[in-house]
Amino acid sequence: MPSYLSANPGTYEDAAKLLPEIWETKYPLPYGKLIKKDPLNQGIRQISRKKGKYWVYNFEVFMPKYERKETTPVPKREGRNIHVFFFWNPGIIDEPHRIELGEPHEGK
Repeated sequence: MPSYLSANPGTYEDAAKLLPEIWETKYPLPYGKLIKKDPLNQGIRQISRKKGKYWVYNFEVFMPKYERKETTPVPKREGRNIHVFFFWNPGIIDEPHRIELGEPHEGK
């Protein structure tokens, strides 16, 4: 049986704990602040991608605007809320997590 079929999805709590850690590996600006889990009321969805099936979690995250002080980004008070889609397949060893901002691109 392929590993992605036997792997269980994590809960929204599990995904929320992983989100900042994975964010730091994917984006140059620091992670903002989690505003809401599942703001689209979709629950945990499953979609197929080239590397297999992923469970998809959606979040609303506040991202502050930043200014640079030398080489360090410093957050400002103002910013905006963005939708973040967290893709997770614990059965895929090389890249079990992905993040997309805005609407997810099905099939990639």
